[in-house]
Amino acid sequence: MRILVASGQWFPDRKSGFARVVGDTARGLAARGHSVTALVPAHPPEPSNATEGSLTIRRELRRSPLPLTLTDIVETARLGRSVDAGGIDVILAHSASSALGISAARLGAPVAVVFHASVPREARFDGARARLGPRKLARYAMVPVLSVLQRQSLERADRVLVLSEYSRGLVLGDSAAAPDAIRVVRGGVDAERFKPSADRDAVRASLGVAGEIPLLLTVRRLEPRMGLEHLLEAVAALRKTRELRLAIAGTGSLAARLRSLAGELGIGEQVTFLGGISEASLSEWYNAADLFVLPTVAYEGFGMATVESLASGTPVVGTPVGATPEILEPLEPRLLSASSDPRDLSVAIAGALDIADEQLRKRCRDYAVDLFAWPNVLPRWEEALAELAR
Repeated sequence: MRILVASGQWFPDRKSGFARVVGDTARGLAARGHSVTALVPAHPPEPSNATEGSLTIRRELRRSPLPLTLTDIVETARLGRSVDAGGIDVILAHSASSALGISAARLGAPVAVVFHASVPREARFDGARARLGPRKLARYAMVPVLSVLQRQSLERADRVLVLSEYSRGLVLGDSAAAPDAIRVVRGGVDAERFKPSADRDAVRASLGVAGEIPLLLTVRRLEPRMGLEHLLEAVAALRKTRELRLAIAGTGSLAARLRSLAGELGIGEQVTFLGGISEASLSEWYNAADLFVLPTVAYEGFGMATVESLASGTPVVGTPVGATPEILEPLEPRLLSASSDPRDLSVAIAGALDIADEQLRKRCRDYAVDLFAWPNVLPRWEEALAELAR
């Protein structure tokens, strides 16, 4: 197939779960013999045009100070018009803006939209919990616009691809998209990049995590729906009966508040805020951790960090929110907390630490590879696109 990909993010130019899915699927489909062209944002000093085998990367979407939600529609349409319409069998669009923009280019090929998350729902949730100020007002102001764009992109699409059954439910609830137009394709993980270290003790020592005290890890945007306040409260409760440490990787609007809260809870010395970390460091931290915690309180559309940690051999405790139960329950029900409440989260963490032995670590790795390694997931994407191209 000749596949055109349109996206407002690209990995490794942007390091996010969204961008990683875009980049990994495009590269994976190209590796399976398809001709793939990706229209993605400019990212100096990276070249505007590059090739990786049968993948062509056009970093030509221009960015401006205006809201990307709107400008990406115009830019994607502009760039789409430069594509040879006769050389495309199917279009794969990531996000509402990319989908509406590439549709406006009128290339004549069917369009599959990848629904990563409900952007208006997340914006509404975070806005409700943000402190009064320009940021809160801006989020609220964008919700109606985001809702319209998302609904139109889903209803105009020839196919909607979702990463979980949970996301399938969101699509049906937020739009009039036909149920038979939706395909669950799953997210995946690069199981060669994220894998168990041959010497965990050496990795821990290199990160300053020597000793037997259990290390909890979470990798999250520091935003309200991620539940990091609940995680800090759970750690504070656990510290009353056992020693442990917590490392938090990520950046976001709550950074200062979370540091302050850790101090108020009396666990400032046990919590390390890593900020943004490199790809190499991310893999090392997954390996060093005894347990990964996903404390999300709303709208977890898939959970890239969950499958990355599992592929690294590190068990994950998650809240019963969004798609997390779909991933964790078949592996080990005890890894799911009863709720996102800090008390339930602390109980689940304590229970998981008690069973987190080498046998469980191996189960996590094997499970992640079998169900989520890209070579095992990409055939679903390929089948959905081939069906649409026909």
